[in-house]
Amino acid sequence: MTGPRLTGPRRTGTLVLGDMRGAADLAAAIVDRIADGSLADGDRLPSSRALAGQTGLSRGTVVRAFDELAAAGFVVAVHGSGTRISDGAGLAARRGARTRRPADAAPPAPAFPPRQGRSRRDLRPGIPDAELVDGRAWRSAVRAAAARPLAGLNPWEEPSPVLRSALSTHLRRHRGIPAADPLLFDSSRSAVAALCAAFAADRHGVAFHIEDPGYRGAVLMARDQGLDLRFHPVDPDGLDAARLGDEPGIVFTTPAHQFPLGHRMSVDRRAALIDWAQRTGSLIIEDDYDGEFRYGVAPLPALATLPGAEGVVAYVGTSSKSLAPDLRVAWCLPPAALRREVHRWLAVHRRGPSSLPADVLGEFIGSGAMDRHLARAARVYSDRRSRLVAALARECPELTVTGVEAGLHLCVLLPGRDDERVAAELEQAGWRTRPLNSQSARYRLPGLVLSYSRLAGRDAAAFGVALRKVLDDGR
Repeated sequence: MTGPRLTGPRRTGTLVLGDMRGAADLAAAIVDRIADGSLADGDRLPSSRALAGQTGLSRGTVVRAFDELAAAGFVVAVHGSGTRISDGAGLAARRGARTRRPADAAPPAPAFPPRQGRSRRDLRPGIPDAELVDGRAWRSAVRAAAARPLAGLNPWEEPSPVLRSALSTHLRRHRGIPAADPLLFDSSRSAVAALCAAFAADRHGVAFHIEDPGYRGAVLMARDQGLDLRFHPVDPDGLDAARLGDEPGIVFTTPAHQFPLGHRMSVDRRAALIDWAQRTGSLIIEDDYDGEFRYGVAPLPALATLPGAEGVVAYVGTSSKSLAPDLRVAWCLPPAALRREVHRWLAVHRRGPSSLPADVLGEFIGSGAMDRHLARAARVYSDRRSRLVAALARECPELTVTGVEAGLHLCVLLPGRDDERVAAELEQAGWRTRPLNSQSARYRLPGLVLSYSRLAGRDAAAFGVALRKVLDDGR
């Protein structure tokens, strides 16, 4: 096929393009003519209407080809002058640059290996089993969220109404929190940082109380903000308000399943903690990171639902344990007096979640898929937990196991042992674990933090044998 006549600032000629079936063929043919010198830098292409008539392609197809060439930098559209070959396009085309990879070319080697989940023998805490998520329901939620046009809004100023509405219902049904109006964050650590900054804004040397061993992320955040860290030994009944003194401060707690030892705060301790916060004008940050999973025990109410909690308790939740941490979606219910400052911190630091994953999560919750997922996951996790507990009891009956009533992990205490050495030797045997002392700042307590979220029954028995061997060899 003889192509259209092309006119440029230096010449006029006839261009042969060959047979074409679509925009990709037309774009490739034009680049080939740039490469062989038939088209030079600065030459003007015919209008899309003229080129469509001469090639037999639709005008829309020609426009798409022009768009592809422009996106790759081979042409530039100049108002009043039509579409011209870009400066430097000839050199780029002769060196092999194209708008896309040829269909028959071998795909380039990936720069990075494909993403893979943790090994099933990686028992470090923090990662749920994402394979338990119903793929069909998740894809349906993704399609529903992606069908909406981009709104062009800042997610920290106008967060996902789909997720906020769904979360309001979810928190009322699952955690007993009425009329929740959550602020959305990219992580629970960001939410905790915002709460601490808001509370400490007009105060100097604010105390930050946390159990020890405790959540290291909260400790690091408190240090970054210059708070006065106060560590308290872990009590099986939860944090004891009698240890906190009479000064106003911030208390960080995980009452549903204390991290890392897994204790559940008693009702008496919960009430006493709220009374203390009211009396001293303090803030309680309730991190409900895996409170949706309980095994054979009655649910304890969230601190935020107890009488007197409304003005002193900030509730923080996340999707990282119920679904997957790579969603990067968390939420916060601050006391009314701090809400404006927390929202201001969120906007200044731009730590809201991206709108698309937030909308997807909202669709997933709103469709009822989250309820079904939590029910199924709880059954699977309960079975995996039971198998691990049974293996530990069979192989290491002398050891104390804590935190088995809730959550996704438990602790094995190793009195008199070097837990870092035990963890290193287990890793040599193919098992990754978290030494309990790595979560301690002052009150050392040797042991292992073990997640069973992805642990198959056969592997649970194998781990018990491996731990027994490591402990026997270390005597």
